[in-house]
Amino acid sequence: MRELQDGRARLVTPAGAAPAWVWEVPEPAVAGRADVRTLLLLHGWMANAGLNWGHTFGYLGRSFRVVAPNLRGHGHGGLGSPPFSLAGCADDLAALIDELGLERPIAVGYSMGGAVAQVLALRHGPRLGGVVLCATGPHFARRVKLRPAVRVVGGALAGAARAQPAWATRVLEWRLQRHDLAMARRGRGDAAAPADGADVRPGPTPLEVAAAASADGAAPAGRMPDRQAAFEERRLSHLAAFIESGVELNAYDSTEWLPALRVPAAVVVTSRDRIVPPWRQESLAALIPGARRYVVDAGHDAVVTDAAAFLPVLVRACTDLAASGE
Repeated sequence: MRELQDGRARLVTPAGAAPAWVWEVPEPAVAGRADVRTLLLLHGWMANAGLNWGHTFGYLGRSFRVVAPNLRGHGHGGLGSPPFSLAGCADDLAALIDELGLERPIAVGYSMGGAVAQVLALRHGPRLGGVVLCATGPHFARRVKLRPAVRVVGGALAGAARAQPAWATRVLEWRLQRHDLAMARRGRGDAAAPADGADVRPGPTPLEVAAAASADGAAPAGRMPDRQAAFEERRLSHLAAFIESGVELNAYDSTEWLPALRVPAAVVVTSRDRIVPPWRQESLAALIPGARRYVVDAGHDAVVTDAAAFLPVLVRACTDLAASGE
């Protein structure tokens, strides 16, 4: 059992599915309420449940029960996971819903998690009370013609990573270090960028600043893990799973079957998104019959960098969806 702010994590082994590292908001956060709905929070690519959602547990736990699993290969337990596929993740989640006895939870998918939530709704819709799709779309590839090449090259790299786990771990650590250094430079400006190998310590996150500035203390506050803690969590992932999930997202396209989806849905559009363009998110809302649409004036990582703006909109979307199914 591990703890992160208002959440606790444990290993859950559903019948017939891969073991999952699952974060849950403890019962005292929602004690005494018989009508509490469950949010099944699904994280983005190359993140995990704790990093994507951990700082939101306290805020979301005021209104909902929260369950946030690591998807295949991502984060704690990732090295022992089966190969990543969106369909496989959806089936894992259906088994997890049954194992935990969740009564028609609302699946909240962020970025890659939005694609997983769509496939979960397609394959196991009756188990869900709805889906909320955030900063995501019905497809992701920028160059469709390259899809066959991406699948071949990605498959070869993933196979090599699974065949040579020690090499894969070293490559993953190197890539994560480069990524974190680039993010530090982007945040501080090139003139103030630290040299390679320098000790990079983040200051307060935008979420913490927003919470401190809140006059009534009602801002959705939470402390993000420091950069080293985030690195240690991600290095438990499997490099092959990151490659496989990238290939899956590149090939993903739900435009053909979304119009037939009959699960209640809401789409939260991040209107300054440079990763999943807003027009693509808008097309997702247009494709799903009766989908509710919400907008946050923020970028792709709004759940972290603009959580004070993002989380109230997310709660409204989930609350509206829950009410519509009563």
